[in-house]
Amino acid sequence: MPRKVREVSLNNRTARMGLKARAKPYFRLVREGLHLGYYRSAAGRSGTWSARRYVGDQRYETAALGQADDFAHSPADGASILTFDQASKAAAKWADAQANAERAALTAEAAPTVRKAVETYIASRRTRDAKAGADTATRLTHHVLSAPLADVLLTNLTEADLEQWRTRLQRGGRASKPGTAPLSAATLARVLNDLRAALRAAAAKSKLPADVLTTITAGCSRPEGASRPRAKQVLPDADVRKIVEAAAAQDDDFGLLVLVMAATGARMDQVARATVADFQADQRRLMVPVSRKGRGSKAQSHVAVPLPDDVVARLRPLATGRPGHEALLLRWHHRQEPGDKPAGRLPRWVREDRRPWRTPSEMARAWRATVAAAGLPDDLVPYCLRHSSIVRGLRAGLPVRLVGAVHDTSVAMIESHYGAFIVDATEDLLRRAVVAMMPAAAAQVARIATERAPTDSRPNAAAG
Repeated sequence: MPRKVREVSLNNRTARMGLKARAKPYFRLVREGLHLGYYRSAAGRSGTWSARRYVGDQRYETAALGQADDFAHSPADGASILTFDQASKAAAKWADAQANAERAALTAEAAPTVRKAVETYIASRRTRDAKAGADTATRLTHHVLSAPLADVLLTNLTEADLEQWRTRLQRGGRASKPGTAPLSAATLARVLNDLRAALRAAAAKSKLPADVLTTITAGCSRPEGASRPRAKQVLPDADVRKIVEAAAAQDDDFGLLVLVMAATGARMDQVARATVADFQADQRRLMVPVSRKGRGSKAQSHVAVPLPDDVVARLRPLATGRPGHEALLLRWHHRQEPGDKPAGRLPRWVREDRRPWRTPSEMARAWRATVAAAGLPDDLVPYCLRHSSIVRGLRAGLPVRLVGAVHDTSVAMIESHYGAFIVDATEDLLRRAVVAMMPAAAAQVARIATERAPTDSRPNAAAG
């Protein structure tokens, strides 16, 4: 990015004439990446205007603009002698002409389209993390590659192009169905983050002009409200037990998945990656793999989460006689057998083999049926088990750091998203230290008097 400069007043003669003559120009910012320079000459001579344009990699391009109108005997003519305002406009005009010339000089191979940039980015994300890459591919394919924006050259991309694309975004990908709801702020933020990263990477690789990066950053800015968390779905323990029971009635494999998620408060993908060796029955705990969120390596690979005895008893048969590297929780994978129309046989799904759980979408249908069977609101999501587990720990008086550690999250995230529950838990702890301020006998009398007081609680009402 361009380096910061110390600006001085250049917009009037008196201010300019008060500057000291020096070898380097004085600069004023015209717009991002463009400065107007003023070179102060020796006494008795007018200064000169110049323009400086940032071209990337800490490099600048400069141009002489003309003489400054420092003296009344040489007034500005708008051509060779310029006022401050005229020089500023000339600098902007020169910078625009340079940028347009650079764009025109670039070929389609040197300046990739949005589509090429996105496809390259998706491939790199898949290489780094297959699951995260698949999620990125789904978002960008639905919302970017299917839009006219995909065929725009990066050198021709404008903020208006990005704004028009953003206003047409709707749930489901294509914006052709009337009445479709727009994307939520959080979902839009994810799409914009991915698109911004894809376009900036392509622009940097192709060494496109700096103003292309400026356009990408401004056009893919984060929407308002994106950081606002969704309302936490925190359930009482009785409702969590209802979900666990209803899930077991739906399907044994699904029931075990929900059971472990409820008992540990772990994310679905963490539970799905737990192996047979991670279940330590004798220690009554599960070594839950840490999440794949963030970049770089983490200090630990697993988090030890204690399990209640009933959960240990349910999981023990799963681990008996199985290799430690296998996934602890499995599910049936089905394949479709073709039908025979002349024989009147319809296609049918048959069990093929048992495989580990992969994505949250695999539990969607069974989850909806489970919530309905439990008699709970149909907007509940599986993440409610995690929310409930975290709040359960806070209400039990566990330190926030411990609650964050066992749920593989930070203290900052706990305080940010569960602050109200922390206050409630802290108040409960403080009440344990509250003592009566009256002698025991007087307190007893006061209590009895309060219990026997009539409905009218005005002063002296009981005495009357």
